[in-house]
Amino acid sequence: MSVRSVASFLRAALGRLALGALLGLLLFAGETVWLLKAGVVGVDIPLDGPYAALAAAVRPLLPGVILRVASVYAVAGGLLGLAAALLASAWTRRGGWVSLAWMVPHWMGLLLFWAWDRALARPALFDDLPAVRPVLAWLVDHGEPWQARAAAGAWVAVHLAVLAWRGARGLRRFVASGGPAPLRAERAAWMVVAGVVGVLAVVVTVRRVGPSVRQPLVVLIGIDAFRPDRLGATGRGVAPQVERFLQDATLFTRAYTPVAQTEPAWRSLLTARWPYRTGVRYPLTPDARLVLAPTFAQRFADAGWRTVFATDCSRFHFEGPASGFATRWQPPRGAINFALEKLRYRALGLFADNPAGAAWVPEFIDNRALAGIHDPMGYARRLSDGLVAEAGEGPLLFAFHATAAHFPGDPVYPFYRRYVSSSEPLERRLRMHFAPVTPGAKGAWNRAGAEGLYDELLAQADAQVGALLDALRASGRYDDALIVLMSDHGESFHADRPDLAGATSVHGARLGDEENRILLAVKLPGGRGAGPAQVDALARLVDVGPTLLELSGLSSLPESDGASLGPLLRGEGRPLTPLYAETGYTHVVPEVFDPGHWPGAPRTFDAYRLRPDGVVEMGDDAGTAVLREKDTGAFDGERWVVDRPQADGTVRRTCTGDCEGADARALADWLDDATERAPESASRRVAGHVDDRNDSRPPGNVRPPQRLLRVWPGQPQGAAHPQPRGG
Repeated sequence: MSVRSVASFLRAALGRLALGALLGLLLFAGETVWLLKAGVVGVDIPLDGPYAALAAAVRPLLPGVILRVASVYAVAGGLLGLAAALLASAWTRRGGWVSLAWMVPHWMGLLLFWAWDRALARPALFDDLPAVRPVLAWLVDHGEPWQARAAAGAWVAVHLAVLAWRGARGLRRFVASGGPAPLRAERAAWMVVAGVVGVLAVVVTVRRVGPSVRQPLVVLIGIDAFRPDRLGATGRGVAPQVERFLQDATLFTRAYTPVAQTEPAWRSLLTARWPYRTGVRYPLTPDARLVLAPTFAQRFADAGWRTVFATDCSRFHFEGPASGFATRWQPPRGAINFALEKLRYRALGLFADNPAGAAWVPEFIDNRALAGIHDPMGYARRLSDGLVAEAGEGPLLFAFHATAAHFPGDPVYPFYRRYVSSSEPLERRLRMHFAPVTPGAKGAWNRAGAEGLYDELLAQADAQVGALLDALRASGRYDDALIVLMSDHGESFHADRPDLAGATSVHGARLGDEENRILLAVKLPGGRGAGPAQVDALARLVDVGPTLLELSGLSSLPESDGASLGPLLRGEGRPLTPLYAETGYTHVVPEVFDPGHWPGAPRTFDAYRLRPDGVVEMGDDAGTAVLREKDTGAFDGERWVVDRPQADGTVRRTCTGDCEGADARALADWLDDATERAPESASRRVAGHVDDRNDSRPPGNVRPPQRLLRVWPGQPQGAAHPQPRGG
């Protein structure tokens, strides 16, 4: 091969590469114009009001982000251009504008085949484009992955067959003309190239041999909003990977969270303290309210362990240095993450959903907030590789929080066909939509459809969990690992309120089994048979950290509200300690469930503020109002005792379950003692004894004097017997 022919070949290749990159940038420009005209952030949220402030905050950050997005379009377009030029050469040998004219439709054809494949895999990538909805609806109902790939394969095969035929003819002519020496030189050059490619392939695929001595491994996997009734006979096969894991683990059938919202629940998990002691009482808690305290992750780090936390969504739950995890794989925090919902560049979902794309634009690819662009199963595979790699470096504590069941709630193939009826409108099958939680309001959902979508999303999270566990099995680390599988809270679909049928589901609004009961299972090193198959004793989320520390031989946390589950895992008993629980801050006003409830904090964007560094957090006034509106309660496995602040200044106490006898009274006293220690108790405190006219001490100085009202089953409402009371 002569130098001139090589130079000619390179010029032609660079020309096709440049044209493909130009087409990619034109596609980028078209999407940018569409996004600006749409004027929405995410789904049906106008770009004004508080979002205008978000836009102002992220504007300095956007140029760098946009340039990286544009580069993805350019690189992907250029590579498509090279492939299109190769295919187009099957039909023409002419150069110049003729070859370019043939290349463009082939470029478009490759793009359409790619989009077809991704539309089937993640239809939420295109569900907001009215023009493609009929095609998308057919794909959702009838499409299969092999269809797009078979069609693309057949199309490419025809081109390659023509190229092979033309190449064979040219080769025969070349040999007949007496040119074997140049042919041998060209063949030698291609052999060198093939050898280099082969060596690189070996380097890439050969895995590093791990150390001969197995290092300790602790894995904590949390599945957001997983309700335990999705297991077994009541679960309709939602979570086969979890069910498989439970064959090797001990299932705690009566496990509960102290607060049914992710950020405060995880802070209680990490510190083994009740929410009123952590300072994190609701989503987007200001850093200034955080009470610094040791975490179990810090204990592992202090002992020389590597500590890693990973999640694919951080809009309402972000772990910082105070978590104790030295390494944190999570999307960016704050306004930029909210604003990214606006930047739904679809070609990122086509071309960047791979390790290279995740490294270049991680805020898009490894970010669940971007419906359709984020590939949950690709993310799980990359995370699994990271887990196995980290486990080979030394003792490892690895925590992962799977958020598939959260907004935007877009199930991917094949999960979107499992539980939601095909008669439902397409938009209700592919994405969560908010519907008012207002009595009598006509919501966007029926309860069966809402629960069906929830189950599909749990199945998707289950598959992610399965990918991690399978990676541990394949690497030989599953059996010797200590693995905890849990959820942070449940989910309520208002089954007890027919007047709320069709309303958006909620967690953190009420205390009870639907929202506070969680999944909790522990697999001890050694696998099946290392512990009892099932434990029915009460377990709390705050018990997980002490359990991990004890089983790993590390020192316990100071001033812990949790206690190790080790005795129960050994088949022994342990003293009963109740659960303290409180409500969080949701999009539902508390009066919906309790008409006389204290009104509480505003349910608007005005409740939040934007820090100069772009972090979104709740404002001080709204945060104080949230603390005043909180229901607080105690649960001992037999009964719930719950206090609800009322609009008239009283605190209404209710009990459900077995509410008679010494155990019920002891639980009520325990709740009184717990709430007395809460920081906001001064604003809800009753002077002396309730209804004690002989006590002249003034009441608390924030709210009017309160009376404690007790409502037991079968007992009329009225003032309680005088007793000590603190909120």
